[in-house]
Amino acid sequence: MLASQAKRISSFCISNGVISEQDREKYDYCYEILLSSVLNIFSVVLIGLVTGFLAQAVCFMLVFALLKNTVGGYHADSHLACFAGTVGTFLLYRLIAALISASVLSAVAAVFAIFSGITVFLLAPVGTENKPLSRRQKSQLKEDSRLLILFFCMVVLFLLLQDISPQWAFSVSSAIAAVSASLIVGLIKLPKAETSNS
Repeated sequence: MLASQAKRISSFCISNGVISEQDREKYDYCYEILLSSVLNIFSVVLIGLVTGFLAQAVCFMLVFALLKNTVGGYHADSHLACFAGTVGTFLLYRLIAALISASVLSAVAAVFAIFSGITVFLLAPVGTENKPLSRRQKSQLKEDSRLLILFFCMVVLFLLLQDISPQWAFSVSSAIAAVSASLIVGLIKLPKAETSNS
């Protein structure tokens, strides 16, 4: 479905002289990824709106997207799996936030931040079979990843020390924990991909 919509957008752009026919395949792929990303973000924000946690949903997706883009890690094999993973992760975060008391939530946010900080600092970045990283890219992304995770961990610490609602600290820490988990899964899957290619 997304692939056919992406092709329609490309065809429209070609017919209006925005892109050339020879670049169609590249734009088909770009529009497909764009549509998939918009669908994921819209779905999480919609769930946040319906459940009364719109601001936390936007915060979660913003932190998740910024860090995931730099850190890399696991990428689903299909748009449906990506959608299920993104929405499922957000629903799990909201379920935990709803079931745990505020004092425990603060402790969990701190643990998530520490775990994520160590994981990203030691392992990032991780490429994929379809998007391998050059040495230069790895070096730059490693530096960027460390700066970003340090910033987000400091945000969590600030929110906890200021005694602001633990929901906010947990929102940020859950997003960075989700990216860290993706990083570990991507690292486990990467050698398999490299082995199968050789």
